[in-house]
Parts: sequence; structure tokens; C-alpha cells
Amino acid sequence: FVLVGHKCDLVAERAVSAEEAGRLAASLGMAFVETSARNNLNVELVFQMLAGGIQRALGRGNLAPHQGCGGVRLIPSQSRHQPPARGEPRERCQC
Repeated sequence: FVLVGHKCDLVAERAVSAEEAGRLAASLGMAFVETSARNNLNVELVFQMLAGGIQRALGRGNLAPHQGCGGVRLIPSQSRHQPPARGEPRERCQC
């Protein structure tokens, strides 16, 4: 499990401090990561952390995949987008 704080780019609207969220995550035995889809901050990292944790749990036998499922494979991302050049329109997120 990973506790994810989203929209960390909206600092003025923060309801929970990163420290408080980090303490909660630690008390529950999980990692805490702040993300921002707008700034593309840690979004891929969270998916990689989750997929990696699932893959390790499958390898240890703590989880069993559904019948017909080959488990989880991590494939290096090919989506390393560069930020748009100044004046170029930004792509809108689909979320």
C-alpha cells in the first residue's frame, strides 16, 4: 500500500500537512508520496512503487494471480516527455 497525497501543487488549499500524512502512513506501515498530475510530479513513481510491490509479493508467494494472469511485469517507461517549449500549448491531462 502507498498513501498518496494528490494535488500537492495547490499549496494554499492543503488540508493535511505532508508531515501529518507521513506519520499516518508510517503508523500504517506504508510509504507516503505527494503527487501532482498538473506538474507531473511523482505520478509515475507511485505506479512503479505499487507495481513493484505487487511483483515482489507475487514472487514471495504472498499473492496469487488470478487464473490466466501471468502476474505483473514492469516495463521501463517510454513516456519521458519533455516539457513543452515556451509558447507551445500544453497537453491537457485526461483525468
